[in-house]
Amino acid sequence: MKNYKDDFDEFMIGVNGDNPIGIWWSLGLSDHDELSLKEKFNLFKEFFCFAIKENRIIEYDLKKNVAIFSRDEPDVVFDRIFADFPWDKVDENSSDENKYFDIYMHTKFDGWATLCAGTYLFIPQ
Repeated sequence: MKNYKDDFDEFMIGVNGDNPIGIWWSLGLSDHDELSLKEKFNLFKEFFCFAIKENRIIEYDLKKNVAIFSRDEPDVVFDRIFADFPWDKVDENSSDENKYFDIYMHTKFDGWATLCAGTYLFIPQ
């Protein structure tokens, strides 16, 4: 997995506006066949939690077009954002080569925004 912490600002510039699969690929998670999907997803969560703690990813309501400042812990925010992940259709011990995983990660655009360049928000596209 890419060490995003070494140059976090540069990494975040690279993933601004990305959907989950773009972030997943940028983190290099698909390159680790030795890890289960659940293990990779936990690393994905670790990244999101770090970015939330660093105030670079914020919870965002796309329908209301407003940031959400719940003061919940980052892992709670991540769990809320990705609560609709299709674990019921995906074997957590499998790889990330699964059509349900693929569809979800390519089409999930809501729940967060990236904060960059001062106060400008990048919404996943």
